[in-house]
Amino acid sequence: MNGRALSTMLFVIVALAAGCGGADRPSLVKVKGKVLLDGKPVDGAMLFFKRDPADPTYRRPSRATSDAQGEFSPETYAKGDGIPPGKYKVGVRKTEYADKLPENFNPENPAATPVKIRWLVPKPAADPETSGVVVEISSSGISPAEIKLESGGSPPVVESTAPSRNANEP
Repeated sequence: MNGRALSTMLFVIVALAAGCGGADRPSLVKVKGKVLLDGKPVDGAMLFFKRDPADPTYRRPSRATSDAQGEFSPETYAKGDGIPPGKYKVGVRKTEYADKLPENFNPENPAATPVKIRWLVPKPAADPETSGVVVEISSSGISPAEIKLESGGSPPVVESTAPSRNANEP
C-alpha cells in the first residue's frame, strides 16, 4: 500500500470515528428510581422507557434492571450512562420459567420449543402502552421516584410460549 492510500485510509477512519462520537445524541442525566410490587422491592425486573409523546428525532430506547432493593438506573447507550430528560411511559417485566426446561430447549431460538413462563409482575405492566406507568426525568431526578405496582392479590399468571391455535385448526 502506497503512502497516499494509507493516509487516505487513515483520514477516513479518523473521520468515521469522529462521527461516531454522538454529536447528535441527546444529553443524558443519571437518575435512580425504585420499583415495588405490593410494597416490596422487585429484584431483577427489566424496565423499558418509551418517550411520551413519541419524539421522531429520538428513537433509541432506554432500559434498566432493578437490584435486590428494587433500585434501578436507566441507561441508553452504555451501562450507567443515563437517560434523556423528558416524559416516559414505562414497562416493567419480570418472568421466570415455570417448569424445568426441556433438554432440547435452545435459548437462541426459544420459540422452537414451547415452555411455560410465570409472570412475577402482572403481565399488563410489561408493555409501556398498557402499564399505566408514566415518569418524568429531569436533571433533579425521576418523578415519581417509586414505581408502585399492585398484583391485586392474584397469584402469578403462568402461560405457554407456544403459538395459540384457532378453534378450527386440527
